[in-house]
Amino acid sequence: MTILKNLLEKVAQDVQALSSRQLHHKAQFVQIQDDLKMVKDEYTKSKKSSHPSSSKGNESYREQSLRINEYYQPPPRRVRKERKESTKEVTVNLLYFHGKENVESYLDWEKKVEQLFAFHRVSEERKVPLAILSFQDNAMYWWNALERKRCLHKDPPITYWNDLRGALRRRHLPSYYNKELMDKLQRLQQKNPSVEEY
Repeated sequence: MTILKNLLEKVAQDVQALSSRQLHHKAQFVQIQDDLKMVKDEYTKSKKSSHPSSSKGNESYREQSLRINEYYQPPPRRVRKERKESTKEVTVNLLYFHGKENVESYLDWEKKVEQLFAFHRVSEERKVPLAILSFQDNAMYWWNALERKRCLHKDPPITYWNDLRGALRRRHLPSYYNKELMDKLQRLQQKNPSVEEY
């Protein structure tokens, strides 16, 4: 019985605490509503006083500007039409590359391919497949062997032109090639002929 009595007293205390909290929250809510109404009133008063009055009395500045715009129409803006990139694929015909050991033929092919890529604005993901399509004979055998080797070593496939060009240069340019070119440049002398004749 005493337990039930204690429980009833506890419930009564909780109800009283909740009702006092509810009253407190209600009072806070009313205060916030009053503050909000006061701020709105001040805002509307300041807005009305900030608009310049016209000579005709109650006409606002906005209404005046709308009336003026009835008579004056600004010239239309020129809209530049942006050139849309064509979505259709451009056919790029590359020179065949046979993969012979001639350094100059490789460098000529590489330069021509890069010029065609730039001219046709070939995207990066299309450069490698297009270059591979131009491989013939020894170049195709070399490419297949390189792909197999990379697959066996679990290396990622070559997808960028710079990577393919690097692999081609390692294959077709001997290690002494740059040094040989520098030696030729240093041995170069201008004798009697003019620059134009040279």
